[in-house]
Amino acid sequence: MTDKQMINREEQKLEKVERALPLQRFTPDVDIYESEQELVVLADLPGVTEQDMHLEVERGILTLEAEQAAVEGVARKAYYRQFKLSERIDADAGTAELKDGVLQLRLPKTEAAKPKRIEVKTLH
Repeated sequence: MTDKQMINREEQKLEKVERALPLQRFTPDVDIYESEQELVVLADLPGVTEQDMHLEVERGILTLEAEQAAVEGVARKAYYRQFKLSERIDADAGTAELKDGVLQLRLPKTEAAKPKRIEVKTLH
């Protein structure tokens, strides 16, 4: 048996083990705060990598899905959460960063939603 065949056989065994392990589903802890300029979502997703994450906004609903990469002998964890976004949020201009198991999603407000200052003039 060649080295390549041995590697393929080991990979197939690992895939069978990964499928056999239970999948635990979690609702990630999330902090949301709003400034004058944007909405910020911070989600705890320990053990998740960028490749294992899916963010989507459709019809005003933000969907966050993620799954930890399989670790031999450890049950896999999947995360799922949805939020209804205001029409005042510009989801197309959003940015997301994942660092140390924490997702930071920044969603700017539309120009119409940002506060406007009205000047007051004193009349004499």
